Amino acid sequence: MDMMTSIAQLSTSMSVSKLQMNINTAMTKKSMETTEAMAQNLIEMMDSVPKFPGAKGSILDVRA
Repeated sequence: MDMMTSIAQLSTSMSVSKLQMNINTAMTKKSMETTEAMAQNLIEMMDSVPKFPGAKGSILDVRA
């Protein structure tokens, strides 16, 4: 019976490890999607800054 218990414990341990890995992968994917959306919004905000005729580039007023 001891061998059966060991096999059951190993199986459970492997299942828990697989679940944790899947959760970590999903969390990382969601984090990457959120970061991508934030970067896209930042790019859109920078593109909306008024450009002055004859000037190179544009002015970006940033105050800390």
